[in-house]
Amino acid sequence: MLRILDYPGRRPEAPVTALGLDGMVGLLDDPLPVEGTGPAYAARLDVGPEPILAYCAASAIAVHLAHRSARPNPLVLFDPMPATDDDIARAYADAVAQVPGGSEEPLPFDELPSEPMQFLDSVRADLKRRVDTALRAQGLSGDVIAEPAAHFVRQHLSYLSYLLAARGALPDGPVGPMLQVLSREHSDHHGWLPSGQLTTLRIDSDRAGLTAHEAARSGTASFLATVMRRQHI
Repeated sequence: MLRILDYPGRRPEAPVTALGLDGMVGLLDDPLPVEGTGPAYAARLDVGPEPILAYCAASAIAVHLAHRSARPNPLVLFDPMPATDDDIARAYADAVAQVPGGSEEPLPFDELPSEPMQFLDSVRADLKRRVDTALRAQGLSGDVIAEPAAHFVRQHLSYLSYLLAARGALPDGPVGPMLQVLSREHSDHHGWLPSGQLTTLRIDSDRAGLTAHEAARSGTASFLATVMRRQHI
């Protein structure tokens, strides 16, 4: 079985499932965790020693998961990179911009590094207030707006939580063998990844088509076959 960490939703890039490998099971399904740190997020997704395939910022969560495993997890990371404070600020601003009629700026998050859950609680209250105000301005009552407002807040809070979990330095210490699969122009983030056995595969593909590229599929399949064969010797 292959565990997949790939945030759900629309994007121009092909999903990890475009590899078309057997036994792929997604870990990021509803209800998504709302946690402020990588270790806490990973604890809500706890898995066994199966290989984990992760896309972009989800690579950080894959590493946190691997550190929780009693046995090494082989990791395949596609264009791995950490989430940044700018990513979080943009995601929050995008959520605010989707609420019609508002003119207030998003809340500042100066305490984000030390108080991520406090930030999420503040965002939850802020978005709920904005959505309630916008829907009431359209003449809708409390009973009618409750579920749409809750869905909107939950959707954006889940994404912000994911970015928080994928942000910052990774825990040190060995994990299982790692393969990073990089698109043509993606920066090599090997210095961010934990120490240990790391193989790099550069694919002549743009980012959008990376996981749909035959070389990515065959390279991933070959890496996993080699790793699993070694584990059973």
